Amino acid sequence: MLTINWKQVYEVSINENVQWILILYDISQNHYVGISIYNDNRKDSIYLKSINKYASFNEINDYNRTNIKRCIYIKGKPLKITNKEFDEILLKSKDNFLKYVKDNTNNDPDGISYNKWCKDKLELINKDNTLTNLKVGAICWVNLGYNIGNELRKLRPAILWRSSSNKKMWTAIPLTSKHKDDNYYFHHDLKDEKLGTARIENLINISANRIKEPYFINNKIATISKKDNDEILKIIKKYYAFEEIKMTKTQTNSNSKSKENRQKVLT
Repeated sequence: MLTINWKQVYEVSINENVQWILILYDISQNHYVGISIYNDNRKDSIYLKSINKYASFNEINDYNRTNIKRCIYIKGKPLKITNKEFDEILLKSKDNFLKYVKDNTNNDPDGISYNKWCKDKLELINKDNTLTNLKVGAICWVNLGYNIGNELRKLRPAILWRSSSNKKMWTAIPLTSKHKDDNYYFHHDLKDEKLGTARIENLINISANRIKEPYFINNKIATISKKDNDEILKIIKKYYAFEEIKMTKTQTNSNSKSKENRQKVLT
C-alpha cells in the first residue's frame, strides 16, 4: 500500500485528469487534504523554492486514497517542501479563507451569525470545561452553532441522555420551547410543559464543550422524570432499532383521531 506523508507531492487521477498535489494533512486513513501544485504561477498562489513549483490556494481539496496514484520522486528522493514553507502555506491559507468568507457571506444578520459561529467554535475548541458535575437526565443549554439547511442550530435546551466514561462526550436530545402536541411518535411532550417537547429524531452526539450551562426552573437544574425517561427510551428503540412498541389506549385513540382528521381534509 502506498505510504502517504504530509509535505510531500503526489500524483492524483480524477476522472482521467492527472495532476500533482501537496498533502497538507489527513482526515482519515483513506482521505487527505491537499493543495494543487503547478509549474507556472497562478492567481492566489505561492512559490515553493524547495520544489520549484507553485501551490494554488484556490485549489485546496479532499482526496480519496484510491485517487492518489504515486509519490513524485526527483533524483531518487520524494519531492518534499521544507517546514518553513509548510508554515507559510498554513498562514496563507488562513488569509485566503478570510477573503473567501468576506466574498461569500451576505451583509445581513445571517452573514454575521456565520462569522460569529466561526469565532465561537474556536472558543469552544479551546474551552476548559468546568461543568464536571453534569448528570444523565439533566437539561442544559447546548450550543449547536451554525448548521446546514434544516439542521437544528443555535443555542437551545437539550436533555443529557448518555455520556462517555470521562464525560467529555454526551448524547443529547434537543428540546422545543413548548409542547408540540403533534402526535408524531418520535416527539415526546415532557411532563413539565415548561420543558417543551423532546425531538428524538434530532438525537445527537456532542462534545461537552458545547454545553454552555444548566437549564434552571425555580432555581433548580431541570431534569426529566422517570416516566419521561421510560417513554423516550421506547421511542428511541422504535426510531433507531426499529423495535415495535405497544401503544397505550390514549395513544391509539389519538392516532385514530389524527387519521380521521386527515381523511376529512382529503375528502
